[in-house]
Amino acid sequence: MMPSQRRMRGFGLLVCLVIVITVYMTSGASQTRTSRFYTRTQEALQSREYEQATKQRDADDVGARLKAAEKAAKVKADKKSQVFLDSVDGGASDKSVAGRVKLSQQGGDNKRVQGVATVGGGARQHHPAKSESETLEEHEVEVELNAILKKSPIIIFSKSYCPHSKKAKHILLDLYKIVPEPFVVELDQHPLGPKLQNTLAESTGRRTVPNVLIIGKSIGGGDDIQELHMSGKIIDKITTLAGSRVTEATRRESPPEMRPRRI
Repeated sequence: MMPSQRRMRGFGLLVCLVIVITVYMTSGASQTRTSRFYTRTQEALQSREYEQATKQRDADDVGARLKAAEKAAKVKADKKSQVFLDSVDGGASDKSVAGRVKLSQQGGDNKRVQGVATVGGGARQHHPAKSESETLEEHEVEVELNAILKKSPIIIFSKSYCPHSKKAKHILLDLYKIVPEPFVVELDQHPLGPKLQNTLAESTGRRTVPNVLIIGKSIGGGDDIQELHMSGKIIDKITTLAGSRVTEATRRESPPEMRPRRI
């Protein structure tokens, strides 16, 4: 059976309609892509993406330069800090910050005199946190103390007005002949006296004066020296602790009058 003429016409009309719609849509899309509005919109979007990419690249470059500058500044600061520490330790100058001459140990080195530490004369224990936070003033006191300890095997830390100090000085300086002679430090007349006394209290366990040290080890104060003298043990004490550092330690037959000694 053949399709009717009406159906054939309807089918043909539908095909024509589809073709017209397709042509219209294709033409509209082409015109949209070539329109001025579409072109400007695309250019604006591309320009914005380019600007964002440029800003990001510039930001990355600035960050890299800042990191490089920070690294260079840190290296430079570390070098300056090392130079400063070397100069403070005595590499650049033979004088302390307060103008006092730093005495070098025999042999040309700058090692610390051992014994000034805990009671009993052990080597001083340095805590890392304390060393890192050590101020220039604390370093100056420590340098000065080590310089004093190099002046004689026996050091008498005293105060000029203290009767107990006078007693200890009289016994060690006038009643005995000791070579090298004990060195006296009058803390009340020394520019760093209070700070030296604080350091001695920390390192020897004795804050009061007199404080008599033999090779950096505290042997006590005025009463202790008098007891050693009265018991006849003072020479043995000196020779035992000082060893060959003391070349002579004898009792004077006619002791001279007490002489003031200070630095």
